[in-house]
Amino acid sequence: MPKKATKSKAKSKQKGNQISVPIGVIITLSVALIIAIIIAVCAIVHIKSFDNSLSNAKLETFDHVIDEYVGAQEIVSDKSSVNEATGYGVSDEDGVFYVTFDFAPYTLDENGTPQYDGLRHGILYFWKDAKNNTYSHAFSYHDDYYHPGGVYTEIGKHYLRSQLEQAQ
Repeated sequence: MPKKATKSKAKSKQKGNQISVPIGVIITLSVALIIAIIIAVCAIVHIKSFDNSLSNAKLETFDHVIDEYVGAQEIVSDKSSVNEATGYGVSDEDGVFYVTFDFAPYTLDENGTPQYDGLRHGILYFWKDAKNNTYSHAFSYHDDYYHPGGVYTEIGKHYLRSQLEQAQ
């Protein structure tokens, strides 16, 4: 004779074993997660602001150093000149770093007053000299204010340009 099917109570036991998490625990964990995200964002912002202030300090120092370097160069071999860096960049043509500058060659009159020969413009190019493990540089001179295409940062002082324009 066939046996009568009996209902299993296993399903009802499984329902009784489910874990119920109190709503307070869920809210607490959610708030903790939000606080952790806020702290992480604040830390990232702080690190970026430190990096930006360091970059700004480097650029200010670099602007000063490059202006001093250009000012000390002997631009014209047969005359003295007043030199001022005006900007710097990387040429998109060949990837070479360069510094633009204004210069004014001059001679001294009998009273020791400089007699300027006008304002000219130049570019000082730098490139890596792997053979000597250093950098080389060369000048180019221009009658008009010019710089190669590509990334360029203008220093923006132009003190020499304004002084010579006032003298004329």
